[in-house]
Amino acid sequence: MKYRIFFYQLTYFLFLCSCSNQKQVESISLLKHQTINLGENFIGYGGFLAFCQDHVIGLEMSSSMQPFFCIRLDSLSQTPFRFGNKGQGPNDFLRPLSIQYINNQTVGTFDIMSKIYSEFDIPNENEELKIDKKIRFQAQLTQIIKTAHNQYIGLSFDKGMFLLADSIGMPIDTYFEYPYQNDNERQLTIRSNAYQGMLAANPSKNKFVYASFRGEIIHFYAIENTGIKTIAKIENAYPVYKKRNDGEEGVMLGSKGKFGYIATYATEKFVYAIFSGRTVLEQSQITNFEGKRLRIFDWNGVPVKEYELDVPCSYLCVSDDDRKIWAVASNPDITLVSFDLETAIENKPDGELQKIRDLVEGKSFGSKAVHYVIEVQTENGQDDGAQKRLLDSIKSQLPDSSSNNILDIKRIYPDADIQIDTLASNIKKMRITLKETNK
Repeated sequence: MKYRIFFYQLTYFLFLCSCSNQKQVESISLLKHQTINLGENFIGYGGFLAFCQDHVIGLEMSSSMQPFFCIRLDSLSQTPFRFGNKGQGPNDFLRPLSIQYINNQTVGTFDIMSKIYSEFDIPNENEELKIDKKIRFQAQLTQIIKTAHNQYIGLSFDKGMFLLADSIGMPIDTYFEYPYQNDNERQLTIRSNAYQGMLAANPSKNKFVYASFRGEIIHFYAIENTGIKTIAKIENAYPVYKKRNDGEEGVMLGSKGKFGYIATYATEKFVYAIFSGRTVLEQSQITNFEGKRLRIFDWNGVPVKEYELDVPCSYLCVSDDDRKIWAVASNPDITLVSFDLETAIENKPDGELQKIRDLVEGKSFGSKAVHYVIEVQTENGQDDGAQKRLLDSIKSQLPDSSSNNILDIKRIYPDADIQIDTLASNIKKMRITLKETNK
């Protein structure tokens, strides 16, 4: 029998922002782009990007263009070339929707229409694309990442948020559930449609990030050989939506709801995320989903730096040394640009980062709500002694609590919100939300 207990404060980022009216935590700098010479080529809609040693590989969402483009960074011209075919042939693609670095020569991509994950070496210009690996998934997934354990994690449309599959695509288990802001929303089986987003793994493939296209939600996870573990979650705003009334599946978005993270990319040290913040009504006036706010987090979920981009961008990738970023931008036509990030991470001293970590990990209460998450792994036939040890562990994480059971916690903190999720047959998650306190 084993207990795994940890807690985090989901609202620390809101807390930092709430202080900005009195004292700015750190000014937001303007990050200026450099235009990449495309030569005779051009970008249609563009798509997700990946950095792969001396290459930037990109997807092309335009149905009339080849599915991939590539920039060789070690060439003199650095003009992109296109490769691959769209169709239903053995080496063709219908609608590739994600791309991932696998090694210095290989990338992986998931085709949402065919449900096939493919791996291939980056071809030379005018060379035919040859697919080395194909795996077909049966579940309805929108994103797939490969892990360091030769397994796959997919973003699901079912109640379980993540599907973990083995090396040949067979399901192993599902993990967690989609976010929700209250019990009423938690009962909605359609909410997976509202919380769709993207996954991005670090090059070592032992950590990944989930970010929602709507609201203001980003999660950080560690990938273990036995499953997925939560590192941190930031949930500052939730999607505004309701069930469709035309009998079709899916949701209808409220005009005041906001679009969130447009694109994310992960390196070994940091997570980069482009944030929109436009309302659904504002977005309806614009063709492309894009944003001008670049947020940089470390893998503990701590904000490191925030930039205002001088051109709106919709996709990005970052060099392994965190010095340079490439993006698909509107300038005003869709094109490729780069940003110099050599000094981006140095602008916040290590001491300042440690202060933020202390705030996040400490037991002080200064924000509007504090979330405790306790994961409990038990075996069948849990005895009373095990239950008491669990409650003692919970008590040690709560301020001024001498309670012996959950009901006593609720009595002492009548405004507390206690939710228990079943993650798997032997793992339960308890979230305890306390209101503001003077402690």
